[in-house]
Amino acid sequence: MRRDISLLRKRRFDVVVVGGGIQGACVARDAALRGLSVALIEQGDFCGATSHNSLKTIHGGIRYLQHLNFKRAIESIREQQIFLRTAPHLVQPLGFLMPTYGYGMRGPLALGAGIALFEALNAGVALRDGRRPAWPKGQLMRAATCRKRAPGIDPQALTGGAYWADAQVGLADKAVLQILQQAVDHGACVANDVQAEQLRFDPSAPESVCGLGARDMRTGDRFEIAARAVVNATGPWAADWIRRAGGSRLSLQVGLVKSMNLVTRKPALPHALAVKSSRASDSRIDTAKRMFFVVPWQGRAVIGTTHFTHRDTTLDLRVDQEEIAAFVEEFAAAFPAMGVTTDDILYCYQGLTPGDDTVTEDGAKLHESRIVDHATTDGIGGVFSIVSIKWTTARLVAEQAVDRLLDQWKDRRACQTRHTRIPDYPGMPHDTCGLSDAGLRDFVVAHVENTQAFRLDDIVLRRTNDLVSGRMSAQHFAVIEQTLADHFNWSVEQRRAETQQVLNRLPPSSFRHRLINELEATSI
Repeated sequence: MRRDISLLRKRRFDVVVVGGGIQGACVARDAALRGLSVALIEQGDFCGATSHNSLKTIHGGIRYLQHLNFKRAIESIREQQIFLRTAPHLVQPLGFLMPTYGYGMRGPLALGAGIALFEALNAGVALRDGRRPAWPKGQLMRAATCRKRAPGIDPQALTGGAYWADAQVGLADKAVLQILQQAVDHGACVANDVQAEQLRFDPSAPESVCGLGARDMRTGDRFEIAARAVVNATGPWAADWIRRAGGSRLSLQVGLVKSMNLVTRKPALPHALAVKSSRASDSRIDTAKRMFFVVPWQGRAVIGTTHFTHRDTTLDLRVDQEEIAAFVEEFAAAFPAMGVTTDDILYCYQGLTPGDDTVTEDGAKLHESRIVDHATTDGIGGVFSIVSIKWTTARLVAEQAVDRLLDQWKDRRACQTRHTRIPDYPGMPHDTCGLSDAGLRDFVVAHVENTQAFRLDDIVLRRTNDLVSGRMSAQHFAVIEQTLADHFNWSVEQRRAETQQVLNRLPPSSFRHRLINELEATSI
Protein backbone atom coordinates (compact mmCIF):
# COMPACT_ATOMS: atom_id res chain seq x y z
CA MET A 1 0.00 0.00 0.00
CA ARG A 2 2.60 2.48 -1.20
CA ARG A 3 1.83 6.20 -1.31
CA ASP A 4 2.06 7.18 -4.99
CA ILE A 5 1.12 10.81 -5.57
CA SER A 6 2.30 10.63 -9.20
CA LEU A 7 -0.36 8.01 -9.90
CA LEU A 8 -3.04 10.25 -8.39
CA ARG A 9 -1.89 13.05 -10.69
CA LYS A 10 -1.77 11.21 -14.00
CA ARG A 11 -4.73 8.82 -13.94
CA ARG A 12 -8.41 9.55 -14.46
CA PHE A 13 -10.40 7.50 -11.96
CA ASP A 14 -13.97 6.35 -11.98
CA VAL A 15 -14.35 7.48 -8.38
CA VAL A 16 -12.26 9.29 -5.80
CA VAL A 17 -13.16 8.65 -2.15
CA VAL A 18 -12.42 11.38 0.37
CA GLY A 19 -11.86 9.94 3.84
CA GLY A 20 -9.85 6.94 5.03
CA GLY A 21 -11.92 5.67 7.96
CA ILE A 22 -13.93 2.46 7.95
CA GLN A 23 -16.64 3.92 5.71
CA GLY A 24 -14.30 5.30 3.08
CA ALA A 25 -12.24 2.10 3.14
CA CYS A 26 -15.36 0.01 2.56
CA VAL A 27 -16.42 2.20 -0.37
CA ALA A 28 -12.97 1.91 -1.95
CA ARG A 29 -12.96 -1.86 -1.48
CA ASP A 30 -16.46 -2.32 -2.86
CA ALA A 31 -15.81 -0.16 -5.93
CA ALA A 32 -12.41 -1.72 -6.63
CA LEU A 33 -13.74 -5.27 -6.34
CA ARG A 34 -16.40 -4.37 -8.93
CA GLY A 35 -13.68 -3.36 -11.37
CA LEU A 36 -13.94 0.42 -11.03
CA SER A 37 -10.79 2.51 -10.96
CA VAL A 38 -10.57 4.01 -7.48
CA ALA A 39 -8.56 6.63 -5.64
CA LEU A 40 -8.85 7.26 -1.90
CA ILE A 41 -7.28 10.17 -0.06
CA GLU A 42 -7.17 10.90 3.67
CA GLN A 43 -5.93 14.19 5.11
CA GLY A 44 -4.57 12.55 8.27
CA ASP A 45 -3.85 8.90 9.00
CA PHE A 46 -6.05 6.01 7.95
CA CYS A 47 -8.51 5.19 10.74
CA GLY A 48 -7.13 8.14 12.65
CA ALA A 49 -10.36 9.79 13.78
CA THR A 50 -13.89 8.50 14.46
CA SER A 51 -13.24 4.95 13.25
CA HIS A 52 -10.31 4.70 15.65
CA ASN A 53 -12.47 5.92 18.50
CA SER A 54 -14.94 3.08 19.02
CA LEU A 55 -15.94 0.43 21.53
CA LYS A 56 -14.63 -2.18 19.04
CA THR A 57 -17.98 -3.97 18.90
CA ILE A 58 -19.81 -5.26 15.82
CA HIS A 59 -23.37 -5.22 17.14
CA GLY A 60 -25.88 -7.65 15.69
CA GLY A 61 -28.73 -5.20 16.12
CA ILE A 62 -30.42 -6.48 19.27
CA ARG A 63 -30.75 -2.87 20.43
CA TYR A 64 -32.84 -2.04 17.36
CA LEU A 65 -35.48 -4.42 18.66
CA GLN A 66 -36.00 -1.98 21.56
CA HIS A 67 -36.77 0.67 18.96
CA LEU A 68 -39.07 -1.70 17.03
CA ASN A 69 -36.81 -1.19 14.01
CA PHE A 70 -36.79 -4.70 12.58
CA LYS A 71 -35.34 -3.61 9.24
CA ARG A 72 -32.22 -2.23 10.90
CA ALA A 73 -31.96 -5.23 13.20
CA ILE A 74 -31.97 -7.62 10.25
CA GLU A 75 -29.43 -5.49 8.40
CA SER A 76 -27.11 -5.48 11.41
CA ILE A 77 -27.48 -9.23 11.88
CA ARG A 78 -26.60 -9.89 8.25
CA GLU A 79 -23.62 -7.53 8.32
CA GLN A 80 -22.32 -9.06 11.52
CA GLN A 81 -22.55 -12.52 9.97
CA ILE A 82 -20.73 -11.28 6.86
CA PHE A 83 -17.90 -9.84 8.98
CA LEU A 84 -17.59 -13.06 10.99
CA ARG A 85 -17.53 -15.13 7.81
CA THR A 86 -15.25 -12.98 5.64
CA ALA A 87 -12.84 -11.64 8.27
CA PRO A 88 -12.60 -14.18 11.11
CA HIS A 89 -9.08 -12.98 11.95
CA LEU A 90 -10.45 -9.49 12.58
CA VAL A 91 -13.94 -10.08 13.98
CA GLN A 92 -14.72 -12.71 16.62
CA PRO A 93 -17.85 -13.60 18.63
CA LEU A 94 -18.22 -11.84 21.98
CA GLY A 95 -20.78 -12.70 24.63
CA PHE A 96 -22.85 -10.01 26.35
CA LEU A 97 -24.43 -10.38 29.78
CA MET A 98 -27.22 -8.13 31.03
CA PRO A 99 -28.48 -8.57 34.61
CA THR A 100 -32.27 -8.61 34.85
CA TYR A 101 -34.09 -6.57 37.48
CA GLY A 102 -37.69 -6.93 38.57
CA TYR A 103 -40.22 -8.29 36.07
CA GLY A 104 -40.81 -5.29 33.81
CA MET A 105 -39.00 -4.33 30.62
CA ARG A 106 -35.63 -5.16 32.22
CA GLY A 107 -36.93 -8.40 33.70
CA PRO A 108 -36.18 -11.97 32.57
CA LEU A 109 -39.42 -12.49 30.63
CA ALA A 110 -39.05 -9.35 28.51
CA LEU A 111 -35.33 -9.84 27.88
CA GLY A 112 -35.83 -13.55 27.26
CA ALA A 113 -38.40 -12.74 24.61
CA GLY A 114 -36.02 -10.24 23.04
CA ILE A 115 -33.19 -12.78 22.93
CA ALA A 116 -35.51 -15.42 21.45
CA LEU A 117 -36.53 -13.00 18.71
CA PHE A 118 -32.89 -12.06 18.15
CA GLU A 119 -31.97 -15.75 17.80
CA ALA A 120 -34.86 -16.35 15.40
CA LEU A 121 -33.83 -13.42 13.22
CA ASN A 122 -30.23 -14.68 13.18
CA ALA A 123 -31.39 -18.10 12.04
CA GLY A 124 -33.71 -16.58 9.46
CA VAL A 125 -30.96 -14.42 7.98
CA ALA A 126 -28.58 -17.38 7.76
CA LEU A 127 -31.19 -19.59 6.06
CA ARG A 128 -32.15 -16.84 3.63
CA ASP A 129 -28.48 -16.48 2.68
CA GLY A 130 -28.28 -20.22 2.02
CA ARG A 131 -26.37 -21.20 5.14
CA ARG A 132 -27.16 -23.37 8.11
CA PRO A 133 -27.65 -21.45 11.38
CA ALA A 134 -24.56 -21.88 13.52
CA TRP A 135 -25.07 -19.18 16.10
CA PRO A 136 -24.25 -19.52 19.82
CA LYS A 137 -27.49 -19.79 21.74
CA GLY A 138 -28.51 -17.06 24.13
CA GLN A 139 -29.73 -18.00 27.57
CA LEU A 140 -31.40 -16.80 30.73
CA MET A 141 -29.80 -17.56 34.07
CA ARG A 142 -30.75 -17.45 37.71
CA ALA A 143 -29.74 -14.56 39.95
CA ALA A 144 -27.11 -16.68 41.72
CA THR A 145 -25.50 -17.67 38.42
CA CYS A 146 -25.53 -14.06 37.23
CA ARG A 147 -23.77 -12.91 40.41
CA LYS A 148 -21.04 -15.51 39.87
CA ARG A 149 -20.49 -14.46 36.26
CA ALA A 150 -20.62 -10.76 37.09
CA PRO A 151 -19.19 -10.19 40.58
CA GLY A 152 -20.12 -6.88 42.14
CA ILE A 153 -23.33 -6.17 40.25
CA ASP A 154 -26.17 -4.55 42.14
CA PRO A 155 -28.05 -7.37 43.92
CA GLN A 156 -31.12 -5.29 44.78
CA ALA A 157 -34.15 -6.63 42.89
CA LEU A 158 -31.85 -8.85 40.78
CA THR A 159 -33.95 -11.59 39.17
CA GLY A 160 -31.37 -13.22 36.91
CA GLY A 161 -29.38 -12.51 33.80
CA ALA A 162 -29.73 -12.54 30.02
CA TYR A 163 -26.85 -13.63 27.81
CA TRP A 164 -26.53 -13.27 24.03
CA ALA A 165 -23.79 -13.44 21.40
CA ASP A 166 -22.53 -10.38 19.59
CA ALA A 167 -19.12 -9.71 18.02
CA GLN A 168 -16.00 -7.62 18.40
CA VAL A 169 -13.43 -6.15 16.00
CA GLY A 170 -10.48 -6.39 18.35
CA LEU A 171 -7.97 -4.74 16.01
CA ALA A 172 -10.12 -2.00 14.51
CA ASP A 173 -7.24 0.06 13.09
CA LYS A 174 -5.72 -3.02 11.46
CA ALA A 175 -9.10 -3.94 10.00
CA VAL A 176 -9.31 -0.63 8.13
CA LEU A 177 -5.76 -1.06 6.83
CA GLN A 178 -6.48 -4.58 5.58
CA ILE A 179 -9.70 -3.48 3.89
CA LEU A 180 -7.73 -0.73 2.16
CA GLN A 181 -4.99 -3.16 1.19
CA GLN A 182 -7.52 -5.41 -0.52
CA ALA A 183 -8.78 -2.40 -2.46
CA VAL A 184 -5.18 -1.71 -3.51
CA ASP A 185 -4.79 -5.35 -4.58
CA HIS A 186 -7.67 -4.70 -6.98
CA GLY A 187 -6.13 -1.58 -8.47
CA ALA A 188 -7.07 1.22 -6.06
CA CYS A 189 -4.62 4.03 -5.36
CA VAL A 190 -4.76 5.16 -1.71
CA ALA A 191 -2.80 7.91 0.03
CA ASN A 192 -2.95 9.54 3.43
CA ASP A 193 -1.67 13.01 4.28
CA VAL A 194 -3.55 14.33 1.24
CA GLN A 195 -6.18 17.01 1.73
CA ALA A 196 -9.13 17.31 -0.66
CA GLU A 197 -9.57 21.04 -1.18
CA GLN A 198 -12.04 21.93 -3.95
CA LEU A 199 -14.36 20.03 -6.23
CA ARG A 200 -13.74 20.54 -9.92
CA PHE A 201 -16.73 21.02 -12.23
CA ASP A 202 -16.77 19.83 -15.81
CA PRO A 203 -16.55 22.86 -18.16
CA SER A 204 -18.60 21.03 -20.77
CA ALA A 205 -21.20 19.93 -18.21
CA PRO A 206 -21.07 22.41 -15.30
CA GLU A 207 -23.72 20.51 -13.36
CA SER A 208 -21.32 17.59 -12.92
CA VAL A 209 -17.99 17.14 -11.18
CA CYS A 210 -14.85 15.99 -12.96
CA GLY A 211 -12.58 15.49 -9.94
CA LEU A 212 -11.06 17.64 -7.23
CA GLY A 213 -8.09 19.74 -6.30
CA ALA A 214 -5.86 18.27 -3.61
CA ARG A 215 -2.84 19.19 -1.54
CA ASP A 216 -0.02 16.90 -0.48
CA MET A 217 0.27 17.62 3.25
CA ARG A 218 3.83 16.27 3.31
CA THR A 219 5.21 18.60 0.64
CA GLY A 220 2.60 21.33 0.31
CA ASP A 221 2.25 20.67 -3.44
CA ARG A 222 -1.20 21.14 -4.99
CA PHE A 223 -2.44 18.92 -7.79
CA GLU A 224 -5.58 17.70 -9.55
CA ILE A 225 -7.27 14.30 -9.29
CA ALA A 226 -9.48 13.60 -12.31
CA ALA A 227 -12.53 11.42 -11.61
CA ARG A 228 -16.04 10.78 -12.88
CA ALA A 229 -17.43 10.87 -9.33
CA VAL A 230 -16.52 11.91 -5.80
CA VAL A 231 -17.68 10.18 -2.62
CA ASN A 232 -17.50 12.29 0.53
CA ALA A 233 -16.80 9.82 3.35
CA THR A 234 -15.21 12.30 5.75
CA GLY A 235 -17.30 11.30 8.76
CA PRO A 236 -17.98 14.21 11.14
CA TRP A 237 -16.33 16.56 8.63
CA ALA A 238 -18.86 15.64 5.89
CA ALA A 239 -21.00 18.80 6.10
CA ASP A 240 -18.03 21.11 6.64
CA TRP A 241 -16.11 19.56 3.75
CA ILE A 242 -18.97 19.58 1.26
CA ARG A 243 -19.62 23.28 1.92
CA ARG A 244 -15.96 24.14 1.67
CA ALA A 245 -15.26 21.98 -1.40
CA GLY A 246 -18.41 22.86 -3.28
CA GLY A 247 -18.77 26.49 -2.33
CA SER A 248 -22.34 27.78 -2.53
CA ARG A 249 -23.36 25.04 -4.93
CA LEU A 250 -23.50 22.21 -2.39
CA SER A 251 -24.95 21.89 1.10
CA LEU A 252 -25.32 19.30 3.84
CA GLN A 253 -26.61 19.44 7.41
CA VAL A 254 -25.22 17.07 10.05
CA GLY A 255 -25.54 17.40 13.83
CA LEU A 256 -22.59 16.16 15.86
CA VAL A 257 -22.22 14.13 19.03
CA LYS A 258 -18.99 13.54 20.91
CA SER A 259 -18.71 9.87 21.90
CA MET A 260 -16.30 8.52 24.48
CA ASN A 261 -15.01 5.07 25.54
CA LEU A 262 -12.40 4.56 28.25
CA VAL A 263 -9.68 1.92 28.37
CA THR A 264 -8.98 1.04 32.00
CA ARG A 265 -6.21 -0.93 33.63
CA LYS A 266 -8.84 -3.11 35.33
CA PRO A 267 -8.81 -6.77 34.30
CA ALA A 268 -11.61 -7.86 32.00
CA LEU A 269 -14.32 -10.47 32.36
CA PRO A 270 -14.51 -13.05 29.55
CA HIS A 271 -17.71 -11.39 28.33
CA ALA A 272 -19.15 -7.90 28.05
CA LEU A 273 -21.32 -6.74 30.95
CA ALA A 274 -24.24 -4.30 30.85
CA VAL A 275 -24.44 -1.83 33.75
CA LYS A 276 -27.33 0.51 34.49
CA SER A 277 -26.50 4.20 34.17
CA SER A 278 -28.28 7.04 35.92
CA ARG A 279 -29.28 8.57 32.57
CA ALA A 280 -32.51 7.80 30.74
CA SER A 281 -32.66 5.41 27.79
CA ASP A 282 -33.81 6.58 24.36
CA SER A 283 -35.62 3.32 23.69
CA ARG A 284 -39.20 3.59 22.39
CA ILE A 285 -40.41 0.70 24.54
CA ASP A 286 -38.15 0.93 27.58
CA THR A 287 -37.67 4.31 29.24
CA ALA A 288 -35.64 2.89 32.11
CA LYS A 289 -32.07 3.94 32.71
CA ARG A 290 -29.72 3.48 29.78
CA MET A 291 -26.82 1.04 29.88
CA PHE A 292 -23.08 1.23 29.97
CA PHE A 293 -21.10 -1.76 28.74
CA VAL A 294 -17.87 -3.11 30.23
CA VAL A 295 -16.16 -4.80 27.30
CA PRO A 296 -13.10 -7.09 27.42
CA TRP A 297 -10.35 -5.93 25.06
CA GLN A 298 -6.65 -6.75 25.04
CA GLY A 299 -7.07 -8.13 28.57
CA ARG A 300 -8.38 -4.78 29.80
CA ALA A 301 -11.88 -3.62 30.70
CA VAL A 302 -13.15 -0.89 28.38
CA ILE A 303 -16.20 1.08 29.50
CA GLY A 304 -18.52 2.83 27.11
CA THR A 305 -20.22 4.61 25.67
CA THR A 306 -21.16 8.10 26.78
CA HIS A 307 -22.26 10.88 24.45
CA PHE A 308 -22.21 14.68 24.60
CA THR A 309 -23.75 17.04 22.07
CA HIS A 310 -20.85 18.77 20.33
CA ARG A 311 -21.54 22.49 20.29
CA ASP A 312 -17.99 23.69 19.65
CA THR A 313 -17.48 25.57 16.40
CA THR A 314 -14.32 23.57 15.68
CA LEU A 315 -14.06 19.90 14.76
CA ASP A 316 -10.75 19.39 16.57
CA LEU A 317 -10.96 17.17 19.64
CA ARG A 318 -8.66 17.24 22.61
CA VAL A 319 -8.72 15.04 25.66
CA ASP A 320 -11.11 16.82 28.04
CA GLN A 321 -10.23 15.89 31.62
CA GLU A 322 -13.52 17.23 32.97
CA GLU A 323 -15.54 15.06 30.58
CA ILE A 324 -13.46 12.00 31.48
CA ALA A 325 -13.95 12.72 35.17
CA ALA A 326 -17.71 13.13 34.69
CA PHE A 327 -17.88 9.85 32.76
CA VAL A 328 -15.89 8.02 35.44
CA GLU A 329 -18.06 9.53 38.18
CA GLU A 330 -21.28 8.41 36.50
CA PHE A 331 -19.94 4.92 35.82
CA ALA A 332 -18.49 4.54 39.33
CA ALA A 333 -21.91 5.39 40.77
CA ALA A 334 -23.52 2.79 38.52
CA PHE A 335 -20.95 0.04 39.27
CA PRO A 336 -19.05 0.93 42.45
CA ALA A 337 -17.71 -2.60 42.92
CA MET A 338 -15.38 -2.18 39.95
CA GLY A 339 -13.64 0.65 41.80
CA VAL A 340 -12.78 2.71 38.72
CA THR A 341 -11.08 6.06 39.29
CA THR A 342 -9.60 8.55 36.87
CA ASP A 343 -6.16 7.15 37.68
CA ASP A 344 -7.27 3.82 36.16
CA ILE A 345 -7.88 5.36 32.72
CA LEU A 346 -5.13 4.38 30.31
CA TYR A 347 -6.62 5.88 27.15
CA CYS A 348 -9.70 7.76 26.05
CA TYR A 349 -11.22 6.70 22.75
CA GLN A 350 -13.24 9.69 21.66
CA GLY A 351 -14.63 10.93 18.39
CA LEU A 352 -17.40 12.87 16.71
CA THR A 353 -20.36 10.97 15.30
CA PRO A 354 -23.59 12.11 13.58
CA GLY A 355 -26.19 13.43 16.00
CA ASP A 356 -29.96 13.72 15.81
CA ASP A 357 -30.90 17.41 15.84
CA THR A 358 -34.60 16.55 16.17
CA VAL A 359 -34.12 15.15 19.69
CA THR A 360 -33.70 17.44 22.68
CA GLU A 361 -31.74 14.90 24.74
CA ASP A 362 -28.08 15.80 25.18
CA GLY A 363 -25.87 13.52 23.08
CA ALA A 364 -28.71 12.05 20.99
CA LYS A 365 -27.17 9.94 18.22
CA LEU A 366 -28.46 9.47 14.71
CA HIS A 367 -29.90 5.96 14.39
CA GLU A 368 -29.61 5.48 10.66
CA SER A 369 -26.88 6.13 8.09
CA ARG A 370 -27.64 8.41 5.16
CA ILE A 371 -26.39 8.50 1.59
CA VAL A 372 -26.90 11.94 0.06
CA ASP A 373 -26.95 12.18 -3.74
CA HIS A 374 -26.17 15.81 -4.45
CA ALA A 375 -27.70 15.47 -7.92
CA THR A 376 -31.02 15.23 -6.10
CA THR A 377 -30.40 17.73 -3.30
CA ASP A 378 -28.29 20.33 -5.13
CA GLY A 379 -28.48 19.52 -8.83
CA ILE A 380 -24.79 18.54 -9.03
CA GLY A 381 -24.19 15.08 -10.44
CA GLY A 382 -21.38 12.73 -9.51
CA VAL A 383 -21.12 13.75 -5.82
CA PHE A 384 -22.30 11.59 -2.94
CA SER A 385 -21.98 12.27 0.79
CA ILE A 386 -22.19 9.46 3.32
CA VAL A 387 -23.34 10.17 6.87
CA SER A 388 -22.37 6.90 8.52
CA ILE A 389 -23.21 5.92 12.09
CA LYS A 390 -21.57 2.59 12.87
CA TRP A 391 -18.87 0.08 12.07
CA THR A 392 -21.33 -2.80 11.72
CA THR A 393 -23.11 -1.52 8.63
CA ALA A 394 -20.19 0.25 6.92
CA ARG A 395 -19.89 -2.50 4.30
CA LEU A 396 -23.63 -2.36 3.53
CA VAL A 397 -23.68 1.43 3.25
CA ALA A 398 -20.69 1.23 0.90
CA GLU A 399 -22.52 -1.32 -1.25
CA GLN A 400 -25.58 0.94 -1.42
CA ALA A 401 -23.49 4.00 -2.27
CA VAL A 402 -21.68 2.25 -5.13
CA ASP A 403 -25.01 0.85 -6.38
CA ARG A 404 -26.41 4.38 -6.59
CA LEU A 405 -23.28 5.64 -8.30
CA LEU A 406 -23.51 2.91 -10.92
CA ASP A 407 -27.22 3.61 -11.38
CA GLN A 408 -26.32 7.16 -12.43
CA TRP A 409 -24.03 5.69 -15.07
CA LYS A 410 -26.59 3.04 -16.06
CA ASP A 411 -23.94 0.45 -15.29
CA ARG A 412 -24.62 -2.90 -13.65
CA ARG A 413 -21.87 -4.61 -11.67
CA ALA A 414 -22.66 -7.01 -8.87
CA CYS A 415 -21.31 -6.32 -5.39
CA GLN A 416 -18.50 -8.72 -4.43
CA THR A 417 -17.90 -7.85 -0.78
CA ARG A 418 -20.70 -9.97 0.68
CA HIS A 419 -18.72 -13.14 -0.02
CA THR A 420 -15.10 -12.09 -0.59
CA ARG A 421 -12.78 -12.81 2.31
CA ILE A 422 -10.40 -10.15 3.61
CA PRO A 423 -6.86 -11.60 3.72
CA ASP A 424 -4.70 -11.38 6.82
CA TYR A 425 -1.80 -9.50 5.27
CA PRO A 426 1.57 -10.47 6.81
CA GLY A 427 3.10 -7.03 6.15
CA MET A 428 0.95 -5.53 8.91
CA PRO A 429 2.36 -6.78 12.24
CA HIS A 430 0.55 -5.59 15.34
CA ASP A 431 2.07 -6.78 18.60
CA THR A 432 5.26 -5.17 19.88
CA CYS A 433 5.51 -6.78 23.32
CA GLY A 434 8.43 -9.16 23.51
CA LEU A 435 10.18 -7.76 20.44
CA SER A 436 13.88 -7.00 20.59
CA ASP A 437 15.15 -3.55 19.62
CA ALA A 438 15.97 -4.92 16.17
CA GLY A 439 12.49 -6.44 15.93
CA LEU A 440 10.94 -3.12 16.87
CA ARG A 441 12.90 -1.34 14.18
CA ASP A 442 11.72 -3.90 11.63
CA PHE A 443 8.16 -3.39 12.89
CA VAL A 444 8.38 0.37 12.31
CA VAL A 445 9.95 0.04 8.86
CA ALA A 446 7.30 -2.48 7.81
CA HIS A 447 4.55 0.02 8.61
CA VAL A 448 6.36 2.97 7.05
CA GLU A 449 6.70 0.99 3.83
CA ASN A 450 3.43 -0.95 3.83
CA THR A 451 0.80 1.14 5.64
CA GLN A 452 1.95 4.76 5.18
CA ALA A 453 2.77 5.35 8.86
CA PHE A 454 4.77 8.58 8.98
CA ARG A 455 4.28 9.94 12.50
CA LEU A 456 4.91 8.64 15.97
CA ASP A 457 1.22 8.55 16.87
CA ASP A 458 0.51 6.58 13.67
CA ILE A 459 2.67 3.80 15.07
CA VAL A 460 2.11 3.82 18.83
CA LEU A 461 -1.62 4.64 18.82
CA ARG A 462 -2.87 2.82 15.71
CA ARG A 463 -0.38 0.28 14.31
CA THR A 464 -0.21 -1.37 17.72
CA ASN A 465 -2.44 -1.32 20.80
CA ASP A 466 0.37 -1.86 23.29
CA LEU A 467 0.58 1.79 24.38
CA VAL A 468 -3.20 2.24 24.50
CA SER A 469 -3.54 -0.84 26.70
CA GLY A 470 -0.72 0.26 29.02
CA ARG A 471 1.73 -2.46 27.99
CA MET A 472 4.33 -0.48 26.09
CA SER A 473 7.50 0.27 28.03
CA ALA A 474 9.38 3.54 27.79
CA GLN A 475 12.26 1.61 26.21
CA HIS A 476 10.05 0.34 23.38
CA PHE A 477 8.54 3.81 22.95
CA ALA A 478 12.03 5.30 22.68
CA VAL A 479 13.19 2.74 20.11
CA ILE A 480 10.12 3.40 17.94
CA GLU A 481 10.65 7.17 18.16
CA GLN A 482 14.35 6.85 17.37
CA THR A 483 13.67 4.61 14.36
CA LEU A 484 11.19 7.09 12.89
CA ALA A 485 13.51 10.02 13.62
CA ASP A 486 16.38 8.29 11.82
CA HIS A 487 14.19 7.25 8.89
CA PHE A 488 12.71 10.71 8.31
CA ASN A 489 15.66 12.75 9.57
CA TRP A 490 13.65 14.57 12.23
CA SER A 491 15.12 17.55 14.01
CA VAL A 492 15.33 17.63 17.80
CA GLU A 493 12.34 19.97 17.87
CA GLN A 494 10.25 17.69 15.68
CA ARG A 495 11.13 14.67 17.80
CA ARG A 496 9.94 16.48 20.90
CA ALA A 497 6.76 17.62 19.14
CA GLU A 498 6.00 14.09 17.97
CA THR A 499 6.46 12.71 21.47
CA GLN A 500 4.39 15.47 23.06
CA GLN A 501 1.56 14.91 20.61
CA VAL A 502 1.30 11.30 21.75
CA LEU A 503 1.55 12.17 25.44
CA ASN A 504 -1.23 14.73 25.02
CA ARG A 505 -3.54 11.89 23.99
CA LEU A 506 -2.97 10.02 27.25
CA PRO A 507 -5.08 10.89 30.32
CA PRO A 508 -3.11 12.08 33.37
CA SER A 509 -2.89 8.68 35.06
CA SER A 510 -0.03 7.10 36.94
CA PHE A 511 0.79 5.15 33.76
CA ARG A 512 1.31 8.41 31.84
CA HIS A 513 3.39 9.94 34.62
CA ARG A 514 5.58 6.84 34.84
CA LEU A 515 6.04 6.78 31.06
CA ILE A 516 7.09 10.45 31.05
CA ASN A 517 9.55 9.95 33.88
CA GLU A 518 11.12 6.93 32.20
CA LEU A 519 11.33 8.75 28.86
CA GLU A 520 13.07 11.68 30.51
CA ALA A 521 15.55 9.23 31.99
CA THR A 522 16.33 8.02 28.46
CA SER A 523 16.78 11.64 27.25
CA ILE A 524 13.83 11.54 24.85
